[in-house]
Amino acid sequence: MSRPQGYSRAQIALHWAVAALIIPQFLFNDAIGAAFDAAQEGTAIPFNAAAPLHVLTGLLILVMVVWRMVLRFTRGAPEPVPTSNPMMTKLAAAVQHTMYLVLILMVVSGGVAKFGGVELSAGVHGALALVLGLLILVHVAGALKQQFVEKTGVIARMMKAAD
Repeated sequence: MSRPQGYSRAQIALHWAVAALIIPQFLFNDAIGAAFDAAQEGTAIPFNAAAPLHVLTGLLILVMVVWRMVLRFTRGAPEPVPTSNPMMTKLAAAVQHTMYLVLILMVVSGGVAKFGGVELSAGVHGALALVLGLLILVHVAGALKQQFVEKTGVIARMMKAAD
């Protein structure tokens, strides 16, 4: 299959939608942690809409990530932008693929913790959140470096569809 010249509207929309949904997941994750801890201890806590919202948003992120992966496999993705360091191109691909994996594992570990009551899974979920945060920082830093230092125009690829 030949590579497309750019990302499709769906790929771009999914990228930014997942990014937008991840932000509140980080900002409001304490509510789900408090609800999980209370359930483990057998204590009641007042209803907090942030807890079920965290779960629903996580499921929505999973759907979008899987959809984006299907599009990537069926439609393809454009060639990486040329950089001054080929290792950075490989690092960018590794970060992107690892983010997909971590996002999927976060939903699985969160689900096992919440609905299975497995405390170890809650710990894994928390550790994955830290890993995801670091991956996001590397991803954003790399995009900004390519855009403003190397002047590759990489950010424009995620702003304007090729189709």
